[in-house]
Amino acid sequence: MEKNNNTAVRALSLLVVMLALYLLLWQLLISFFSFPVYYYARLIEGMALLLFALLAVLTPMKFEEMGIFVPRSTLFRSLALGSLTALLFLSGLAVHRLIFTGSIPFSRHVAGDISRYTYFLVAPFQEILAKSVMLYSFELIFDRRHPHLANLMSALTFGAFHVVYGIRMMLLSMLLSLITGWIFHRERCVWGCAVAHFACGFFPVYFGF
Repeated sequence: MEKNNNTAVRALSLLVVMLALYLLLWQLLISFFSFPVYYYARLIEGMALLLFALLAVLTPMKFEEMGIFVPRSTLFRSLALGSLTALLFLSGLAVHRLIFTGSIPFSRHVAGDISRYTYFLVAPFQEILAKSVMLYSFELIFDRRHPHLANLMSALTFGAFHVVYGIRMMLLSMLLSLITGWIFHRERCVWGCAVAHFACGFFPVYFGF
């Protein structure tokens, strides 16, 4: 029991320190520089990698529980769930446009930063950090007894890291994290989460959002 408590304390401490450090750096950087917002996404990813390394050293991480290397059957089920979520999301975008504009505008010619062209790599990477690192850490904190609470706390933290994008993006990020957290808990695989994440982050601008 004492070992589990120590693990939980370390995981929680690392999460709090990383979030506080990110918010401090964000405030410091915007005071002196005018970086595009996607620079902060790279900052988040770098800090999450550091968090991963610290957790690997300071807590008994079990890589078989992190959803990265999974059996083929689990992978296929996870990808199916992620694809279904993505399809429902895209259908929702189309219906929203049809109701409010009377048409379904869609254009592949959307100007954007370099991250738009690398998002097929960014989305899986972010999901590994969000699920295999952040959500897994909250599972350790709650001793794996409260998966839904761990998912909620992970979603709130994930949203907080998007503060630079504004309150709307924070709330949408929390919602996305809750949905992909459900996929992760259902199949214990991060790759279906990545498919859903990619669709939700990549396609809205092509529908004019």
